[in-house]
Amino acid sequence: MELINPCGVFEVKGAPLTPRKQITADTVVGLFANDKKNADVLLSHVKELLAQRFNIKKFVWFKKQASAPAAFTDQFIAECDVVAAAVCD
Repeated sequence: MELINPCGVFEVKGAPLTPRKQITADTVVGLFANDKKNADVLLSHVKELLAQRFNIKKFVWFKKQASAPAAFTDQFIAECDVVAAAVCD
């Protein structure tokens, strides 16, 4: 018996992580959730932990429908220093 990978042949290439921004109490954190179950729950926990650990005061939420592409507003992009995203089920 021969097992065949239905995904075909692929190659994994390593890439360095993007440098992370320094997080301070003045950092504005965007919280991006699609409309799938528990995405907002996960981000609520992330928000709580970031607020406790870094004393962050300002969080901005952006939610989208699960089946639609994200259409970030210029205001959301301009306002956030960093964004945490959750795509859950």
